[in-house]
Amino acid sequence: MSKAKYNVLMMRDNTPVRRYRLSPVWLKIALYLLLLLVAFAGTGGYFGFDFWNRNQVLTEELSGLQRELREARIELERLQNIDKILRSNEAEQMQSLSGTRSEPAKTKAPPAPLSPPLDLSKLLGRIDLQHVRVDNFQAKNGGRNLQIVFNLNNLQTVDTISGEATMAVVTNAGKEQLPQLNKNDLVFQIQRFKQITTSFQLPGSLRTNDVYGLRLVIKNTSGQVIFSDVFPLANILS
Repeated sequence: MSKAKYNVLMMRDNTPVRRYRLSPVWLKIALYLLLLLVAFAGTGGYFGFDFWNRNQVLTEELSGLQRELREARIELERLQNIDKILRSNEAEQMQSLSGTRSEPAKTKAPPAPLSPPLDLSKLLGRIDLQHVRVDNFQAKNGGRNLQIVFNLNNLQTVDTISGEATMAVVTNAGKEQLPQLNKNDLVFQIQRFKQITTSFQLPGSLRTNDVYGLRLVIKNTSGQVIFSDVFPLANILS
């Protein structure tokens, strides 16, 4: 085996020269360790970047699932309200039939005109042309006054979108009433995102207990409805 050594001289101003003798084996070991360190660093960087990409994908999937869950809850609330309205109408019809049968024949009053059937598809229908997205729709109760806050997102990747939002109050009886709104609060022109805040008083003598939800309608500058949905008050009231 070769006994050759490498001499390493350390020279510094105003200090004695220091000499170190190193075996080639130690130099090779140091070189191999340096290469292993570089390999471990590269591997760690690759797996770190891959983990970050996967985390981004999972985060987007989680956001999508949470959005679908919110929509499913709203749809469930809508169906429950439809069921309540149908049960209420059925009970009223049964009471009307029972009262008619119990009256004597000679005092029978002429039948009352039938009220038009409630169009639930029109009352609780939803429109979404995927031009905008509404997030974090919230209502704050101040007696008969409601303060509304929601985020409006532009789903158009390039163009700016402009238009106006309107709102209607949907009562527990299945009717819509229009409040007095400040239109300046509801006019928008957005490139990506805008938070809209407005407040109004419940129309007539309505109280919050009489209100099922709020219908938000968004129109573009041409007057076309690009979004319409009913937000149950129980889900948005804070």
